Order: sequence, then structure tokens, then C-alpha cells
Amino acid sequence: MMTYLNMERKLAMEKQPINKDAKLCIQWAIGLTVILIIVWPGIMFITGYQYSLSFFKGWTVLAFVWLMVAGIFITIRPLMELFKKDQ
Repeated sequence: MMTYLNMERKLAMEKQPINKDAKLCIQWAIGLTVILIIVWPGIMFITGYQYSLSFFKGWTVLAFVWLMVAGIFITIRPLMELFKKDQ
């Protein structure tokens, strides 16, 4: 028979890998944010890069494609894991 204390220990052990993965995800998110939002545009600003209209359009299209792919992935991945777990 499992007591309340044993259940708490089991839950704590299950959360350890999740906490480790969460820290890794946070580090990646902060790193990518700094690189893509601050460093990369900052270098172009400091060097005096002149944005052409075609460059701006390409950058905008790339951003929208990235958003669409991310949205599809965020929507479908949990559903795939749910169906995989049920089998």
C-alpha cells in the first residue's frame, strides 16, 4: 500500500528530469532571444547597413513562415504524443 509520503517522493523523483529539461529550454530561449533580437540586428545597425525593400520583404516573409511552422508544430506535437501514449 502506498502512503502519502511515498507518493510525494515518487512525484518528486518524476519532476527532476522535467526540471532539468525546463532549465535547458529556458537557457536556449534566452540565448536565441539575445542573438536574434539584440546581437544580429545590432550588428547591422552599428555597421550602418541600409535595408532595401526586397530585404525587408524577405525578412517579413521569413518571419511569417517561421510563425506558421511554429504554430503548426505547437498544435500537432501534443496531439501526436497523446495518440502515441494511448496506443
